[in-house]
Amino acid sequence: MSQVATAPTSDTARAELDAIRTALSLAVGTGGAFALWLAARRQRSTEIQIRETIAATAEDQRHREKVQLATEFDLTERRITELYGKAVEQIGSDKAPVRLGGLYALERLANANPTLRQAVVNVVCAYLRMPFPEPSWEYERSRAADLKSGMPEAERQEREELQVRLAAQQMLADHLLEADGSPEKWGALDIDLSRAVLIDFRLERCFVGKAEFSRTQFLVVARFDQTVFHGEAWFYDADFDRLASFSEAKFLDRAVFTLTRFGWHLSARSVRFLGGAGFYRSKFCGTGDFRDGEFAQFIDFDKPLKLGEPNHEYGGDSLSWDDFPGTRFNFQGAKIGQLAEEPTLPDRWSVSADGTLVYRRELDPS
Repeated sequence: MSQVATAPTSDTARAELDAIRTALSLAVGTGGAFALWLAARRQRSTEIQIRETIAATAEDQRHREKVQLATEFDLTERRITELYGKAVEQIGSDKAPVRLGGLYALERLANANPTLRQAVVNVVCAYLRMPFPEPSWEYERSRAADLKSGMPEAERQEREELQVRLAAQQMLADHLLEADGSPEKWGALDIDLSRAVLIDFRLERCFVGKAEFSRTQFLVVARFDQTVFHGEAWFYDADFDRLASFSEAKFLDRAVFTLTRFGWHLSARSVRFLGGAGFYRSKFCGTGDFRDGEFAQFIDFDKPLKLGEPNHEYGGDSLSWDDFPGTRFNFQGAKIGQLAEEPTLPDRWSVSADGTLVYRRELDPS
């Protein structure tokens, strides 16, 4: 009778079974790890695609925004250019109300667009430089008089034009103020009013860049009180009809008043000429008040001519310091800094040891 073989129970058989189990476990684990790696790789690829899609979408959005901004900017610039051109065209109208409308349109544009402000000031100054004869009627007393029926057409046009000019002058005074971020204050800008006829001109407490008033005619009064001139100020051969006031004004660069005529009174109390003051060959028909002023760089009032000596270079008139007695000037309390040049002062005025100006009452025998 044969015996049936039984399952191996030896240690060798058990070791083989353990090895098989281990191999199977490793196979399963490796497959799981591979599956996890594939899943992670797939997830990373998906994330990269999503990020690329988001980046492309964002770039496309930025491009669209740039195009939109450029389009809006172009439209805005075109609109501004159209409004500016229309306003300038209005200023050239032969009707006073239309000219006024053009000025106010330019004012609104400059308030809203800082880059246009110098251009607007240039246009306003150019308008004021246009020929304007001194009115034949009593402009000082009836500056705002009603236009009566039956008034000569020439006088009517003069009165209307004067109102436009006064509005242009007022626009400069209203906006040439120290910039503080508000749209109404334009800061220090250059002005060129050379050869202009200005009536009752007031530019007080203003800030000006370079100022050009050469051969300008100032009728009635001209006030520059507390105004700061950041650039050169030229009043060469200007004519002040009556009052010229520069009280507490500050000139950071040189001020040129060569050949200037002061028809009545020059008020310059506490004025500060920090870049030099030149009054060479100026004519003072009234008084010159420089009390408590400050002078630096140079002071040039004149080089005296002998009494009766003809002045061929400047029109042939006979000039002498005797025509401008020292009592017409007042420099009490005025001080002089470290001048680069020897000062030339009105008759009987000199510089003391401490830099103040003093008046010598006695006649100088020399």
